[in-house]
Amino acid sequence: MIGIVFATEAEAAPFIARGDFQAVAAAPVQVLASPRSPHRVAISGMGKVSAALATQWLIKEYGPGRVVHAGICGALGDPRNFAPGDILRITSASEGRPGPGIPTEAVACAGDLWPELRPATLVTVERPVFDDALRAELLRYGELVDMEGAIVARVAHLHGVPCSIIKGVSDHAGCQDRSLLKSRLPAISADIAGILWRELIRHASA
Repeated sequence: MIGIVFATEAEAAPFIARGDFQAVAAAPVQVLASPRSPHRVAISGMGKVSAALATQWLIKEYGPGRVVHAGICGALGDPRNFAPGDILRITSASEGRPGPGIPTEAVACAGDLWPELRPATLVTVERPVFDDALRAELLRYGELVDMEGAIVARVAHLHGVPCSIIKGVSDHAGCQDRSLLKSRLPAISADIAGILWRELIRHASA
């Protein structure tokens, strides 16, 4: 069984619709299951604390053999290398500048899923990035930025569970991109859902 963590219902919606997932029980996070799939989906809510709680709950309650985190992100790297709509496989995830409660080392992500996707590194932050100066600083730690991925990976790592992350680029995390994120989210989430389902089917038959 694979535990799949999305931050928001909008990011999860296309995946859930394909598998007929329904809420299974009252819990600290929204957890869904499907009669057509052995997997569990958690919708954590945005941010590090929510991501940690959802991942911990999935692992403790359902014992997945792998955790997958999926959703949108901003691109920090050269805009010529990362276009909105690109879907990427994360190789490592960092929480940025080390400090109290923020480890120095990034977490390595399992790389055996989605071998056809281009690899990239991820940095996870507390708040959305729409500031060009912060964007430049964060580029030292990752090519893409989100608010959950590194935490999902770190909690899974602490429990000895492999974690894979797939991310779709919604914008370039700049001060002019705030309105673009929401408009691009449905199409990117649908693309991620298709890739996820193809990989889950392949993984089940391997």
